[in-house]
Amino acid sequence: MDYQRKIQAILDQAVETGLECGCQAALYINGELAVNAYAGWTDWTRSKKVDENTVFPIFSTGKPLTATVIHRLVEEGKVSYDTRIADFWPEFGCNGKEDMRVWHILTYRSALARLPQGPLEDELDFELMTRKMAASAPEYQYGTKQEYHSLTYGWLTGGMACNILKRFDYPQSFREYVGGPAGMDRFYYGISPEEDNAATLVLKPGEAPLSQKLMDRMNTPAFRQSCNPATCAMSNALSLARHYAAIDTGKIMSKETLDYAVSTRWRAADDPFKMVKGNWVFFGLGYTLYGPVENIAQTFGHGGIGGAEALLDRKTHYAIAVTRNRFAYPCFVNPVYDAADFKSRDWPESDEKEPDVLTSLNLKKHL
Repeated sequence: MDYQRKIQAILDQAVETGLECGCQAALYINGELAVNAYAGWTDWTRSKKVDENTVFPIFSTGKPLTATVIHRLVEEGKVSYDTRIADFWPEFGCNGKEDMRVWHILTYRSALARLPQGPLEDELDFELMTRKMAASAPEYQYGTKQEYHSLTYGWLTGGMACNILKRFDYPQSFREYVGGPAGMDRFYYGISPEEDNAATLVLKPGEAPLSQKLMDRMNTPAFRQSCNPATCAMSNALSLARHYAAIDTGKIMSKETLDYAVSTRWRAADDPFKMVKGNWVFFGLGYTLYGPVENIAQTFGHGGIGGAEALLDRKTHYAIAVTRNRFAYPCFVNPVYDAADFKSRDWPESDEKEPDVLTSLNLKKHL
């Protein structure tokens, strides 16, 4: 199947019709590059074309990669999922967190989802924000309900890695444990001030952004250059796809570790939810699990506000990633998935069979 030709045509048309300003798509199958497509412009001035090396703001798409660092450290024997965080990060063991374990953070069950108080500029200082997270108190009993940590996840996972390794250059640790081995040469937790091939988030005239605050933030050089692994990562599509291809081929994670990393932590009494389209309800240890419902961990990865996304289908061995810079919907992503025969990574439109689905799923409960 000529996926390259089909997907390149989709990107070209998306740019030609104005659906997209600039965009990329990459696909690895069984660890081999099958698609490297890109089109459009880094902004509406059309002064610089997007190429395969252009980096885009990817927001939360960078979150699970911080979990991959922890999985690598577990494989090296430097920590276990059930290790008390205070054992390697003593400052963390306060305000009711004395017995919190590594898995609580990885699975979004640390009850530390709220941004610590302080000026916006504090978020530019990675080490300061990890100290703030260490001093914070859970909002409720950790280990019970799942809550998405939209801003704090990167400082928590990154803070764990830095304290395990006893060094606070997190971008370098990421490159050593994940980025380098996976060949992610255009992925950054903080781009260089000299970077001249980066896309700007844009809108059509009169169009409302998905979030003006986030758009302004990621169009500001200081935030692009900062290490906030939960929201400020930048990458091209090739590097994102390489991360999941490296997982798929065993280059950066054993099958046994991956099996555990995509197992679900769920407590029905604490996690009431509706299994409906667009509602992310299952997380493994750092990865969003997309189904299909009969095999909840077959497809996993993460997306970000604005449309960047990177996923792996363990059955077909497709590692796929997309990036874009128009900060509004709709976008070109679903047609790309259709063209690549990448099956739905979302729940069905109806939740009529929800009770049967829940009872049939092989969910591992960490009580």
